Amino acid sequence: MNIQPYTPTHRAAWLTMRGALYEEEDLNHLDDEIEEITTTGKINGQPYACLLAIDEDERAIGFIELSLRSTAEECTSSPVVYVEGWYVQPDARQRGVGRALMNAACDWGRERGCTEMGSDTQHFNTLSYKAHLAIGFEDAGLVRHFRRSI
Repeated sequence: MNIQPYTPTHRAAWLTMRGALYEEEDLNHLDDEIEEITTTGKINGQPYACLLAIDEDERAIGFIELSLRSTAEECTSSPVVYVEGWYVQPDARQRGVGRALMNAACDWGRERGCTEMGSDTQHFNTLSYKAHLAIGFEDAGLVRHFRRSI
């Protein structure tokens, strides 16, 4: 397995995996985001990157999407590398793919002056919660987000 920055060869696979991770999102919107990331290296003006896990058959089997944020929950330094999305194909899980992606994400952050990493998951996603803990994350507590039309 190889961890590498996104290349156009794997766009369809990345989009498919994004669709599996963000199943409530419209695929066209997710594809528009890929276009923005690949053409500008940013989303909403923030530096953004995608690293892919590629198996021996040249198949993309996982990804990690990263941004630089000025702050993150319980982090005391700035900038912070933030895990915006992390996904491994079900048939590739429990083989170190997720850990390899996260280690590459740490390297990406260090190269940009980061000393801390932040991440999040939905409160009901126990698989993601356990995976985060297994690779060294500490639980920084639950946060409730609110929305109001005005």
